Amino acid sequence: MENLEKTYYPIVAKFLLKSYQCFKTQTNAGLRYSRADVIGIRDTGGDFTGEIETIIIEVKRGSEAFATASGQAYGYTVYANRVYLADKRITNFTPLEVQIASHLGIGLIKIDAKNKCSVALTSPYYKPMTKMNADLLEKLCLCKCQFCESYFETGDIKNRYSKVSKEKVKKAIDEGKGVVFWNREISTRKEKHKVRIGKENTTYERRFICSDCVNLLGQFKTE
Repeated sequence: MENLEKTYYPIVAKFLLKSYQCFKTQTNAGLRYSRADVIGIRDTGGDFTGEIETIIIEVKRGSEAFATASGQAYGYTVYANRVYLADKRITNFTPLEVQIASHLGIGLIKIDAKNKCSVALTSPYYKPMTKMNADLLEKLCLCKCQFCESYFETGDIKNRYSKVSKEKVKKAIDEGKGVVFWNREISTRKEKHKVRIGKENTTYERRFICSDCVNLLGQFKTE
């Protein structure tokens, strides 16, 4: 069953790219508490903000219990702004299935006999848990700039930090990269209260600055 469902992942991902103008998608992404079938990220902030929207889609082959599958999709609200159940089926969703999905608060996508996707019910907008959403985006190599608050790519799957310099601003300017730095004060505070304990002299408190903001900061440098 799992392998059969995976054949629809690229179809749904392509649908997100085209119909939802997602600039990034990923399939079969392993998260800490679950595994997302299809993830899409799109810009929604207009010309004056860098706001983005995270979409997660649970993909089924049309033979699973509908309420159970819908519940799985709803569980992704801890990670994403919108969640959908994409179901492979010849017939349309029944009125009762639409009511169930609407009651739970998920969207519905039909994958028809020709593998064409269409939205049967739009997902409501959710505010996910900040930590969970940030963890998800970082897995996709997307992090928030501390200055302009836009999300930018820090690297790729092979090297998540290939597009940022580690605490070296001049190097970042020369190479046209962003910067990653570590907030050691917060790390010490968390360690003191046993919120996050790592290896000795190690901090996990990563913060990022995009290449555009690094270049802007470089203009303030006095010779």
